Amino acid sequence: MSTETHSLVTPRPASGRGRRKAASTRKRLTVGQVVVMVVLAVLVLVVASPVIYALLNSFRSYAEITKDPMGLPTQFTLDNYVQLFQQTDYGEALVNTLIITVATVVLLVAIVPMAAYGIERVGGRTSRFMYILFIAGLMIPFQVRMIPLVKGFNEVGLYSTLASVILVHLGGAASFGILLYCSFLKGVPIEVEEAASIDGAGRLRTFWSIVFPMLLPVTSAFVIIQALGLWNDFFIPLVFLDSSSAGTINVAINRMVGLLTSQWQLIYTGAILAIIPSVAIFAAFQRYFIKGMSVGAVKG
Repeated sequence: MSTETHSLVTPRPASGRGRRKAASTRKRLTVGQVVVMVVLAVLVLVVASPVIYALLNSFRSYAEITKDPMGLPTQFTLDNYVQLFQQTDYGEALVNTLIITVATVVLLVAIVPMAAYGIERVGGRTSRFMYILFIAGLMIPFQVRMIPLVKGFNEVGLYSTLASVILVHLGGAASFGILLYCSFLKGVPIEVEEAASIDGAGRLRTFWSIVFPMLLPVTSAFVIIQALGLWNDFFIPLVFLDSSSAGTINVAINRMVGLLTSQWQLIYTGAILAIIPSVAIFAAFQRYFIKGMSVGAVKG
């Protein structure tokens, strides 16, 4: 009896033909999936082709590039990378870019979260006015503020210094940071702050010990966005650093472009070196960036 029952409930193994049919059904792509894959392939090709072109030309000489701009390197050599640092100010520009990026990011993380915390927790008309004032900064184009800033920095002796570039970036990024952090702070429970206050913690200690660790997801996204923007910025250093300074990496590359002749082999080399840190930063912290943006959107 038990043997018959077991034979009734035990499923029969599928035949080879049935397994092949099921596998083909699972592997079959829909029209929408095919379209998405084609679009993604085209986008990857469009984005990657200039980078690959610059990478290949960074190993070619000036004569090879001018003779056949679309050709391949006859031999791979690092002479262009050595000449870039020996014949140009690219090394100094690289240091300037690193100083501007690191200093600005550190100051933003030290100031903007506290400012957003004060606006969100204090409340009242004053906080509301401050919030609107910061948001208004996002609506005013930089070109409108550019000339007054240049004149102001020139009068106080800060024009053509790294400090002027850092201060301009601080003012520009603070508005976006306030918007981002205030949206996130709306979802942070105030009960944890009240518990810390009962234990005797002051406002400053409560923020750095209790609230700021809860802001790490949005802070990581904010840091990545600003670091990439600062590293790749061209216009602000071009305006606030005159020709006596080496400028930043993008300014240094721009100065290699001449009216009659351009150092194309060094331009491609400098562009590749400028891209590497951006790609490395985003690849290393991509998951934190996506998590921070998604959590910030949900909290807002």
